[in-house]
Amino acid sequence: MNSKSCRNVWLLGVLFAALPASGFAAGFTVGISPSKFELRARPGQTLRDTVTIFNPAESGADLQFRTADWQLTETSSVQFFDDALLDGSCRPWVRLERKAVRIESAARRNYRFEVHVPEEAEPGLCRFAILVEPAERDQVNVDGVISMPIVGRYAIVVYVTIGDATADIEYLGMGTHMASGERLPTLRLQNNGTTYDRAFGRIIGTDSEGRRIALTPSSFPVLPGRSEEIQLQRESSANEASTGPLAYPLAITGRIEIGGDAIEIDELFE
Repeated sequence: MNSKSCRNVWLLGVLFAALPASGFAAGFTVGISPSKFELRARPGQTLRDTVTIFNPAESGADLQFRTADWQLTETSSVQFFDDALLDGSCRPWVRLERKAVRIESAARRNYRFEVHVPEEAEPGLCRFAILVEPAERDQVNVDGVISMPIVGRYAIVVYVTIGDATADIEYLGMGTHMASGERLPTLRLQNNGTTYDRAFGRIIGTDSEGRRIALTPSSFPVLPGRSEEIQLQRESSANEASTGPLAYPLAITGRIEIGGDAIEIDELFE
């Protein structure tokens, strides 16, 4: 497949060409809100929504818009495909207001898109991205010798749950991961359903020094047909007793909710 693809940070990604530090420069700067849409639709329904784009630069910005399919890799990074359609793609349902837009300096504009769900659409998940990038690529000279393009790209991720599609989450147990040099617990979840969901809840950890630390699951989505290791992250806290590396053994208790079910957590990590 000759599709253009790129890895990106989840929800809103900004990509730049890889350059030596001496030659790096930003391609373009615009603000976009929201960075994702989480919608529901019935078969035969047309959804209409808008993205707000703000240009804080001192000059006008000429932007291009197009749709892309996306999928998660084995390392849970995001890969975009903006040429050929992936199997099961719902991009043919999508209508963009226009392919090119100019936004003047300090101006704000609402950009419209529609999703036309066919009458025969089966319950499930329609997901795609709207890519926003400059109409022209700026050039930068690296060490005065090589001229390279500087390209910024924003990805607005859209989820549309069709009909009565639901997530069916299977709890596979717990593990641990390293984050910023600290070992923290994770949830292993498998989605056997027809749409995505996200975990939420609160876990209290008590380490071997008697410190109590509040942990919450990341908002990373669990897509249909995938298993994910969802990281538990520290809640921000002004309590100094909850800072510093955890001392194992670590006992954790609490409840996580996802897919309409509650998972009771009571684990000890050595």
